[in-house]
Amino acid sequence: MGLATKYFVLNTKIMNWGIKIVIGMISAMSAIVFAGVYMVSHNTDTLEETDYYEKGLSYDVDYAKKENVNLMNEKPIVEISKGMLVIRFKTAVNKGMLTLRRPSDQSLDKQIPIVTSEYTYTLPLTTLKRGQWEMRLDWQNEGKSFLQEERIYISGKQ
Repeated sequence: MGLATKYFVLNTKIMNWGIKIVIGMISAMSAIVFAGVYMVSHNTDTLEETDYYEKGLSYDVDYAKKENVNLMNEKPIVEISKGMLVIRFKTAVNKGMLTLRRPSDQSLDKQIPIVTSEYTYTLPLTTLKRGQWEMRLDWQNEGKSFLQEERIYISGKQ
């Protein structure tokens, strides 16, 4: 065995700074490649709403409905009381759609048609999971359209 071979065999247990840098670079590149493959293969980076473009085109209609609420002083009072979602309208006859969206889980979203002949609409909360919900109330009365959006929190104890 030559001197160079002996030197190489004896020094394989000791890493110099160059080998450490190469190992560090390989580790970092491997982590980046793994993260890239993971992100591409999992579809968890989806938007909350799949039809956001269409909703953007109809934003003027929604804005006009929200303005009607303010201009005509038609903002309903929304409260959670005794396990019920209570909506108190300013006028008696209302017809529309109540949409409850769960930001954390799209499968829990609900759309509920609303028809009232009185000032109050009540909805039992027994079917809704506790936590934060986005409420969208889109209704009409006396030929005018209105839109109210609120975040509500349903706690375990009402």
